Amino acid sequence: MRCVFKQMIAALTVTGLTIAASEPVLAQSGTRTEPASISGDLTNPPEGSGQRAGQQAPLALGGYCPVTILEMRKWAKGNPAYQVVYDGHTYRFANEQGQKMFEANPAKYVPALGGDCVVAFVKMGKRLPGNIRYSAVHNGRLYLFSSAEAKKMFLADPASYAHADLALGGKCAVCAAMGHDMPGKVEFAAFHKGFRYLFTSAKMRDKFLTNPEKYISAARSSIKGGSSTRQPSSGSATTEPEGSGSSGR
Repeated sequence: MRCVFKQMIAALTVTGLTIAASEPVLAQSGTRTEPASISGDLTNPPEGSGQRAGQQAPLALGGYCPVTILEMRKWAKGNPAYQVVYDGHTYRFANEQGQKMFEANPAKYVPALGGDCVVAFVKMGKRLPGNIRYSAVHNGRLYLFSSAEAKKMFLADPASYAHADLALGGKCAVCAAMGHDMPGKVEFAAFHKGFRYLFTSAKMRDKFLTNPEKYISAARSSIKGGSSTRQPSSGSATTEPEGSGSSGR
């Protein structure tokens, strides 16, 4: 039975995670009531570091466990005893195992664009908080949207939005800083200010995490005419890294 369940999950490319309509509208951070189970067959330390929460940081996903959401396709409240600060947000986990899985590969479980709406970013160049009431899983990544309409737009054309948070066109920031034009690999990823950076190796990723701003600045100076370079409109919270992989329309 378990094998059949896993096959069903693997067959789904895009899965909406719908929370009961009776739930209040909830933004990415803050206090939330517990949502219903997911519908369908799927039931500041240094930024970018995966360290235990020792300082105040916004609570991601309303305190729900990102590992449970992606691995089991259901909403489960995290336990304050098991939490990690990553890229400026506090993530809580249902148990110690969930925390260890996150620490081993945080980029796998962090929502796209750090939980902000990728549709709003692509369409308007603005960082709008995503809402756990409007969420979806696409190719193993969790996406939060600012509205039901934004979610609908994503599901209709995920390719236009799925990589909105990819920085430097997927090139390795550390390599670029050293003058080498090398594509990064998805298995060596890290988040910084909500953007996803890829690296050629775990060593390069860890080097980046020691001083992200240093390598980003050097990489942007090195990379000329990166793919899909686009500056957000005025009023956006965070500018898009040069050479970002988003495909604005």
